[in-house]
Amino acid sequence: MKEIHFRKIAIALILGFPLLGESTTKLSKGEIVFERIGKGINVDVSHLEGGPPEKVLYDPAQYDAVKAAGFQSIRFFVVAGEDPAIYKTRIQDAFDRDLAVVICLWGSGQWASKPKEGLQEFVAIWDRIAKYYKDYPGSLVFELWNEPAGLIVKPGGIQGIKDGKTVMEYLNAAIPIIRKTNPNRILGIGGPGFNGGRELEEFVTPEYLTYRLEDGSGFADDANIIGIFHMYQPHKFTHGTSGLDEVPKWKDEVREQMSHPVAWSKKWRKPLLLSEWGAWVPPCHTVEDFKAYIGFVADECKKHNIGWMYYCAGFNNQWAFNILNTEDGWNQDALNILTEVTAPPPSPMSPLINSEFSSGTAHWTSEGPVQTSVARNAGLSGLAALKVESKKSDRAAIYQETPKRKWSPPGRYLISLRQGRLYKISFLAKSVGGMGTLKVRLADVSGSSDGFWTSTPVTISNAKRDYTIEYTHTGRDVRDVRVAFLFGDRDQVILLDRIALHGYRE
Repeated sequence: MKEIHFRKIAIALILGFPLLGESTTKLSKGEIVFERIGKGINVDVSHLEGGPPEKVLYDPAQYDAVKAAGFQSIRFFVVAGEDPAIYKTRIQDAFDRDLAVVICLWGSGQWASKPKEGLQEFVAIWDRIAKYYKDYPGSLVFELWNEPAGLIVKPGGIQGIKDGKTVMEYLNAAIPIIRKTNPNRILGIGGPGFNGGRELEEFVTPEYLTYRLEDGSGFADDANIIGIFHMYQPHKFTHGTSGLDEVPKWKDEVREQMSHPVAWSKKWRKPLLLSEWGAWVPPCHTVEDFKAYIGFVADECKKHNIGWMYYCAGFNNQWAFNILNTEDGWNQDALNILTEVTAPPPSPMSPLINSEFSSGTAHWTSEGPVQTSVARNAGLSGLAALKVESKKSDRAAIYQETPKRKWSPPGRYLISLRQGRLYKISFLAKSVGGMGTLKVRLADVSGSSDGFWTSTPVTISNAKRDYTIEYTHTGRDVRDVRVAFLFGDRDQVILLDRIALHGYRE
């Protein structure tokens, strides 16, 4: 009876449907998760109010592309300190496309140095999220914590909470708070560290999850917990350019890593979700190696009835894990394995990053007699706009191009143009004081800074206005493009916001 009761509740909650008839109880727990969330993808993007400046802005076209590619669910990060309400549009957009949603908390970097204060904040964050989304359907899953050991990821190293028992204290404190408002919500619980399978098996147990709800029940009794783990082994391959021939026992390593969550699932009779996995995409690897790796992991998941969410779509075109390019669409080799769907070309999506300037001037470079700063509450879009103060000079400009980093993956670029496509450069702007003027220039980063196209001057009024400039690219494909705004016609102050570049196929 207890097993039947679990299955009926799990079906209703995970599928987001009312309780079904007795025939549905023939499904195993793993099959339930696999059927509804089973083939998912991380849509790792920024949003209007903030988010990492390296990531492209959320666009509903991303979800259209995900749906058309045959994925069943999406996962994205909610960030510590942000208002839960800012995510409701992204959640509802997914529901409108019949996509299940996993939201996962990315913790604060301050918790690494102040774990006690962090615990209080962790609980408060989940209390706010749980209360805000308590009436949402069961196809919204709460994944409590993304990789506690990796709260801050930067070139100087990775910082986070390394002590496993401390991490479990956070979870023990938060789960009862969530259950007060979401008694039947599916909760995804991963272990400490980087949510590895070993940590799931060792720590996500009654020994470490010692919380008790008001009715006296705990982890072992909670039919609405699924085990979360991440799997990027062998790391030398997934996070670099080493070939599989350099890791000859890679299949054994994958099997060993997955054996721990599989054992956990059998022992505690709870489903599994591999909520992050993937590898650097060609040309970082050969197509053959890339297909072999993701095909093997997908087959292992199928063999053990493990739901999965591939990482990732979005971030930006340079990001080595991204399989959804704004110009080229999906990596079809990946889709042939992951969903077995031939996806149509996606709707136009912009490759530009920090285009709403919520992260200041990051990834926008100025040259010549130009000063840039952020204007808060400028009345354009969102909470911030770019303020450009320029002097009359043919060198006065700002631009964006592929960021230069030590870890830059080979053959991956932020902005590209394809022959024969119509491109629309759009932005919000207003001049401060008298009328202003600017031009837009597109240049091959490897060529002349004079570029291969410069628009005619655009007059900028002193009232907020949308501007769109069109350009048809008749030349060869350009892999690495610089998008520049030129201000040198006069001394002036201009506010810019919501800059986008969209390419249209014939």
